[in-house]
Amino acid sequence: MQRLDKYLANLWLLSRREAPLSCKKGEILLNWEIAKKSDIKIKEWDRITYKWQEIEVLENIYAILYKSSGYISSDEDEFWYPSYKKQMLSCPYVNLLHVAWRLDVDTEWLLLLSNDGQFIHQVISPKRDKEKEYEVHLEKEISDEDCIKLEKWVILDDGYKTKPAKVKKLEDKKILLTITEWKYHQVKRMLESINNKVIYLKRIRIANRNLDWLKKGDWKLIQPPQ
Repeated sequence: MQRLDKYLANLWLLSRREAPLSCKKGEILLNWEIAKKSDIKIKEWDRITYKWQEIEVLENIYAILYKSSGYISSDEDEFWYPSYKKQMLSCPYVNLLHVAWRLDVDTEWLLLLSNDGQFIHQVISPKRDKEKEYEVHLEKEISDEDCIKLEKWVILDDGYKTKPAKVKKLEDKKILLTITEWKYHQVKRMLESINNKVIYLKRIRIANRNLDWLKKGDWKLIQPPQ
């Protein structure tokens, strides 16, 4: 349980100083009744209505986003690139969320988001061997021999030896690549190690999470992990 004003402030809907006045004006409803005090205790699954926006009180939040190219996987804008959060402005919980496994600015597809630090750690921990599956479009045709190399291991430009991967050849210049590691630009560097180049990349799955038919730029809340 926490205070109503603190929860609204965490959502960046109003400050704790503004909350008492909003209550006096009747702008805040709790479970469809006017909240008379801003310091009232709220609990999970309560419903807050503020300026006609209804928000369900959730302790832990889990979401997926179909990130578009040109957005960075950072909570703040950086280097003239907008944050992924600019694609989630309609989500009332957007300011509570953080990324589990980042995507490059030019890479599209699945971002997994939460405010649950333990869940994020479980996803990104290399000890967990969580699978990440990518659709990879290549500059040159890829041979069966090169697919076998990727599946076994390759040496990256810094001397790192990758763990075994899964490769499914879709077309001469397109593969599905599944890895369990998280190294900087790993997919691109793996393909460079076999003298090829990634020209388009999208992540389609993290563990058992996929996009569930979302369109580019769309988001949805998902059920807590089991």
